[in-house]
Amino acid sequence: MGGITALPLLIYHIPARAAVTITAATVAKIADRVPNLAGMKHASTDLEIITDLLVELGGNFRIFCGLEALSLPMLAVGASGVMNAAGNLDPARVRALCAAVLNGDLAAARRLHFELFQLNKAIFLDTNPIPLKYMMWRLGLLGSNEVRLPLVAISDSERQATLDNVLKNAGLLESVRC
Repeated sequence: MGGITALPLLIYHIPARAAVTITAATVAKIADRVPNLAGMKHASTDLEIITDLLVELGGNFRIFCGLEALSLPMLAVGASGVMNAAGNLDPARVRALCAAVLNGDLAAARRLHFELFQLNKAIFLDTNPIPLKYMMWRLGLLGSNEVRLPLVAISDSERQATLDNVLKNAGLLESVRC
């Protein structure tokens, strides 16, 4: 399989959206045929595959966490980094979590994991990116919370209040936008 691109490639493993799960054996077969396969963004609760892949393909195969709430466990097992939505809301804490793991400071990493936990869960209050766009709008990072059809923006006050409280509890929202 040559000639398509020489650029490094990542597999995006997101079974919840693709309705297909990939195995470590399949990734290894792809890696054998695609020399520029650099790694995988893994957005699944299957943590065993991380170890399988790192044992099978070695440390040069990079795995990135795609599920916010699993950032700490995946980094602790050997993931190279994170690609998650929470970084749009609280990049300093997400960066600090990655640095703490890299520096072997598990206590600090665990503290940051717990600080980010409600924010991470809130991103999935509805179909992502609906809650993310609302929270980014609330923080003044976006001009509106509009999403493309068939998705619709959060409009009910109960879910808006839930997300506002998550932002306030994370220390990200000081005042309420009218």
